[in-house]
Amino acid sequence: MFDERAALRFRLEQMKDAEERLIVQIQKERAYIFSRLRELDAQTSAETGTSEQDLKFLERSQPYLQAPQQDGEKKEWTGAKMRRARPSRRSKTTKMREAAVNILKQQTSPIRGIDLEKLIEERTGFQIANMTTFMNTIMKADERIIKVGRGLYSYHKEPTNNPLGPIILGSEENDNSTNSES
Repeated sequence: MFDERAALRFRLEQMKDAEERLIVQIQKERAYIFSRLRELDAQTSAETGTSEQDLKFLERSQPYLQAPQQDGEKKEWTGAKMRRARPSRRSKTTKMREAAVNILKQQTSPIRGIDLEKLIEERTGFQIANMTTFMNTIMKADERIIKVGRGLYSYHKEPTNNPLGPIILGSEENDNSTNSES
């Protein structure tokens, strides 16, 4: 009898086989590309007179790029998840924060958050997922950066020494405090 459990197992085996075939094809293509690059580099080095020392990066990757196993041989699939190394988030956010501070320092008037976001993304090449959260973290780190109004940010040369924090135009607290003083 062929039940759903057996059908699912069968489909998983099919998917595993398809993944293995795809991996073999990608490895073959990668090996071809790198061998072709080596040939082109050899031609270029012969024409320009560069040494083999300049082409080290291709040789270091050789064990990884060796031709895949023959089609008759089955490759053992361990199922272990391979982790890719990625740059640390701190370096990415640090670059974005520095870009934001530099942009705000250059501005003579408050800048809209959307414009600031575009400038930061252009300079760093990184996407900002949530601009408000990003700016809130920057404002906590540097008290000279303030939110002037809804979506308007500015950089003040001297830090704000007001114990109540920066004065934000258009907020209800400031409207009430100015009315009670007069």
